[in-house]
Amino acid sequence: MTAPPPPSRAQSLDPPIDRSQSVFPRRLFVIAVLTIGLMARAATYRSPLFDFHAWRQADTAAIARNFVEERFNPLYPQVDSRGAQPVGYVATGFELHAFMVALLSTIFGFSPALGRLLNVALFPLAALLIAGFVRVRYGEPESLVALFIFALGLPLTMFVDRAFMNESMLCLLSIICLWSAQSFCQRLRTGDFALLVVGFALIAIVKPTYLIVGAPVAGLFVERFGTAGLIRWQLWAVGIVAASAGALWFSHARDLYEATGLSFGFGNKLMASEVLSSPDYPPKLARRILQDILGPVGVLFAPAGLIAALRRGRHAESWGVLAFVGYLVVVAAGNFHHNYYQLPMVPIGTVLTSVGVVAAVRWFNQRYSWQPGSAATAYAAILWVAASSTFVRNVSAHNWYELDHSRMRVCEDLKPLLSESDRVVFVNDPSPDILFCLDRKGWLLNDPRTTVEDVQGLAAAGASVVVLHRSDRSLTGFATAGQQLVETPDFIAYRLRAGR
Repeated sequence: MTAPPPPSRAQSLDPPIDRSQSVFPRRLFVIAVLTIGLMARAATYRSPLFDFHAWRQADTAAIARNFVEERFNPLYPQVDSRGAQPVGYVATGFELHAFMVALLSTIFGFSPALGRLLNVALFPLAALLIAGFVRVRYGEPESLVALFIFALGLPLTMFVDRAFMNESMLCLLSIICLWSAQSFCQRLRTGDFALLVVGFALIAIVKPTYLIVGAPVAGLFVERFGTAGLIRWQLWAVGIVAASAGALWFSHARDLYEATGLSFGFGNKLMASEVLSSPDYPPKLARRILQDILGPVGVLFAPAGLIAALRRGRHAESWGVLAFVGYLVVVAAGNFHHNYYQLPMVPIGTVLTSVGVVAAVRWFNQRYSWQPGSAATAYAAILWVAASSTFVRNVSAHNWYELDHSRMRVCEDLKPLLSESDRVVFVNDPSPDILFCLDRKGWLLNDPRTTVEDVQGLAAAGASVVVLHRSDRSLTGFATAGQQLVETPDFIAYRLRAGR
């Protein structure tokens, strides 16, 4: 009788133990993690767009709705805050997420919940791809840790995976670029190369800041082909196609801006000397990376993962870290003001965290001769801390999921009183969330010098309703300039009187 084959190391997070002793077979572990991650994201899919980053979510949702209701053409995104203009064409990146929501809306009808669910549905694919990427590079234990970290150990990623924003799709595209580049370097298949080209081109037109994934992709080529990988035509083709796509799109976006004067801003997120010289910038970034982006487990183990990757001669991870550091300098203003600008580091951060966790457990196991099963206990403890820290961050006071009920109330009270032709002016309130909720077009005035006469003058351009904060010093002037419609503890709305 022949001896039984040796146990597979791919069946457990603790490599030395036998498959029969494994508590969670690999497939059960994967299904459980994906299911919990999916439920955690989908639990709040019906929430109105009055939570964290409501201003950005409302703009994206308005563009999707306007694709459906006005012009179903992805080349012409339109916002609600267009003033009196008949169209709201806005200079922005290609609104891929918004257009996909619009496509689904032709079947299911438009709703903010549909936009949230689309991003939720992208999560399992992204998680499986990042786990597959890590498995090929490092092995099964690292792969399973990466899957768990991506699913449950990244606080802000869990939030944006159910938000009405492009970021979840951009993260998926970054992971697709890593996965397809690695696959191409292994097998030189045309399909992998085509996927890499498409992924880069989409990133270039949606949000070019995510192109920092090009650094680890170049590192993968060097790992496979040596320094000659940097001059391979495939790598240059990817860059040329992405640059060309980006140039064409943003040239078109400039034309949209010239037509309407509306823009989400391009250069205002780039290098800013006042930000780079600010003593608040480094600690703010450190705090966000610890609390929002990687969590305490990521901050603790990612450096260990980087050391382990360097010892194995891996270039992709270290080049990715260098690219992210450069990105923090070049896009300083965006990174200073918004925590979601640090999300491009998530793919490489997940890889490094998983490699660091496994390397640390193995080091302690070998150094202190742990008892059988102790390594599995260590993995469980570390992953429990990762998931628990995400949970604590997401349920803490003033967390991202809390709704702004004062803004919801003014929308609920005012919307029944508006006609379809009403155009609304918001004074000293730059967020479009209430305007989106009202499903009306109008103005977002954010100049503290705005006067009653300025707003009343917009009546000739079609403005019919004005909404302002009760604390606004111009409140008394509107008492005689218009008819009061709604009053809440925080807002007051008037109907403007024509002919004044």
